[in-house]
Amino acid sequence: MASSEAEFVHRENIKHFEKRLETETDPATRKLLLKLLDEEKAKLLNITNHPPYKRSIRSAEGYHR
Repeated sequence: MASSEAEFVHRENIKHFEKRLETETDPATRKLLLKLLDEEKAKLLNITNHPPYKRSIRSAEGYHR
């Protein structure tokens, strides 16, 4: 998945979890939603702080030992 696609997915998940938290009253479900929200925020932060992995020339050319 391309970085921009992954960013989109994480941002949409964050919006979804935040929206669910607005109306969710069950403590166990809220706890799970908060955990998932934190995980998505961490994933998004990781993507935006680190450029995508770039293969070396050797691996791009199919270099094998």
